[in-house]
Amino acid sequence: MASQVTFGKRKPAFTRSVSARLVERFIFNFRIPPDSLAAHLPVKWLKPQEINGHSVVSFCILKLHGLMLSPLPSFLGLDTISCAYRCGVIDTTQATPGPSVYIIGRNSDLPIISRLGPVIFRNAMPKVHTAITHTASSVDIQASFLDGRSMFSARVKRSKTPGQLESQVFNSLDAFVKFIHDGSSSYAPSVYDNHYSRVDLFKEDSNYESIDATVDCSWLDSGWKDAGLVFDSAVRAGGGGRYKWTYLGLYSKQLTTTQIPMESDPIALMQNRA
Repeated sequence: MASQVTFGKRKPAFTRSVSARLVERFIFNFRIPPDSLAAHLPVKWLKPQEINGHSVVSFCILKLHGLMLSPLPSFLGLDTISCAYRCGVIDTTQATPGPSVYIIGRNSDLPIISRLGPVIFRNAMPKVHTAITHTASSVDIQASFLDGRSMFSARVKRSKTPGQLESQVFNSLDAFVKFIHDGSSSYAPSVYDNHYSRVDLFKEDSNYESIDATVDCSWLDSGWKDAGLVFDSAVRAGGGGRYKWTYLGLYSKQLTTTQIPMESDPIALMQNRA
C-alpha cells in the first residue's frame, strides 16, 4: 500500500487556460535508470515512472498556431515554437497515484509569451531561439539559449516503418502514445520559490509516427552529465488537433503548509520575479 503524502497546495483564484492548434510536435526520448531520475526530481511526491525497467526523459518541441488565452478567438493568437524537457513520473499527491510529467523548464521563442506566461501559469518561460526547418530529405531541429549555447539539435528523417517504434522502453508505437496521453498533468518549477505549478493539458493530436533521428546535442549531456541518459527513440505528431493548457494551482516543495502571495495578485508575482 502506498504511503500517504501531505503537501501544501493553493488553488488559483480563477481558472485560466491557453489554447492553440498543433502544427507539428517532435518528441525525442532518452531512457534513464529510475534511481538516477529519482535523484534529479526536486520533490518527494513525484516518483520516476518505470517502463520495462527504464524511466524516460524527453525533449519536446512544438510548433503551434493561434496560441491565445481562452476563451478569446484563435485568430487573435500567436504562432510559436516552444520547447521543454519532460520527465515521466508518478504523481503521489492524488488519491490514486498515477502518471504525470515533471517539466524541467518551459521555453518560448516569443518575448510576449516569456513575459505573460509566468503571470498565467506561475512558472518561468525563458526566451530561447527555436527552429524547425524542413528540407527535401530531412527536418532540422534547433533550440538554443540567448547566449548562443545549444539546448538541443537534431536531424530527423521519415522512417521506412512509421507505424513501428524501435525502442527499448516502449513495446510499440501505441504504447508510446498511451504514455503521452496518460501524462496529461504536469508540474514545473514556479516563479515562487519552493513551489511547483500544475498545468493540465487536453490534446487532440493524432497521426503519431516514428521517425529516424540523429541527436547532435542535448543540454542534458552536461546538465545531467552522470545521469546515464541514452537516446532511445523519436516520434512526430501532427494533424492540427487542439491543445488546451489549464492552470490548476501551486504545490509546495516542502510537505508543510506555506505562505505565498495571493494567486490573484500580479504585483506580488512581479515583485517575486525581481
